[in-house]
Amino acid sequence: MDALSIAYIRKGNLEAKAKMYREAFEDYSASLLSRLSGVDMTLEFVAFYRYQLLSYLKAKPVFTLSLPEGDMISDLIADAYKSFLDAVDDSPFNISGEGRKNLLQSVKIVFPWQNDTEELPGSI
Repeated sequence: MDALSIAYIRKGNLEAKAKMYREAFEDYSASLLSRLSGVDMTLEFVAFYRYQLLSYLKAKPVFTLSLPEGDMISDLIADAYKSFLDAVDDSPFNISGEGRKNLLQSVKIVFPWQNDTEELPGSI
């Protein structure tokens, strides 16, 4: 683990505990985005990533984050974005502009600690 990422996560956790959520989020984003590899850092991806990370953090009981947890969440977000790109590429329709933006905003990631709200047939 690189020292700068650890420092940003620690700083973010201190800020989150002090209820400085915006500052904490910026530190988490800076730390975790820099650790992603194999992802084209387009404006679209970064906006998607930040939106999904914030959604994850806001839904957690606490706003703090460990580096391994952040890496796992980053991988889930990157995988969801790749699936989105694959779906757009495989679509028989030309999805661009506002349609692409709307479709991207509809991507819902069920993070590991969350319950999926859609019940499977026969589930209790």
